[in-house]
Amino acid sequence: MLELFVPTIETDRLILRPIRIEDAQDLFDYASDEEVVKMLSWPRHETLERSVKSINEHFLTRPQRGIPEAFAIVLKENGKMIGTVDVHTVRFGDVGEIGYVLNHTYHNHGYMSEALKAAIPIWFTMTGFRRLEIMHNIINIASRKVIEKAGFIKEGVYRQLRSEKDGQYYDFPFYALLKEDIERE
Repeated sequence: MLELFVPTIETDRLILRPIRIEDAQDLFDYASDEEVVKMLSWPRHETLERSVKSINEHFLTRPQRGIPEAFAIVLKENGKMIGTVDVHTVRFGDVGEIGYVLNHTYHNHGYMSEALKAAIPIWFTMTGFRRLEIMHNIINIASRKVIEKAGFIKEGVYRQLRSEKDGQYYDFPFYALLKEDIERE
């Protein structure tokens, strides 16, 4: 049985905590940015109300849907939520698929790597996953680097998995990490 509520975690520069309705403006700041959402499966948020609705309907209902709460990625220095890292899909009861998104202003500072590395042990120990999976669009090199830094093992490539907003189909390398992989470290 998965534990669906996540704790608050502190890293050197970040606080990871469950997302809440008060994060709507910070969510809108990046969810309304076409550069941020161009490789995501969801459309750009056109209004703050859309971000509020997303939090209420997508994030806050996760435990009722059998999905662990998402971590809001918050900067310690100013309390701004700059992204999320989460298990967005659960399969077979103990396999979680990870997703993440980060405000464009904060790209290339190591924040996502820091957040993902902190979340992985929680997902294995507290939420009870035995396997975590993740994938990225082949052209998203920054995402590949985050995944590799976190220790995920490449298992293959989904060829032409889906079309992006530009109408082209792209390959998606996929990776996994087993609970025993981190127990050996």
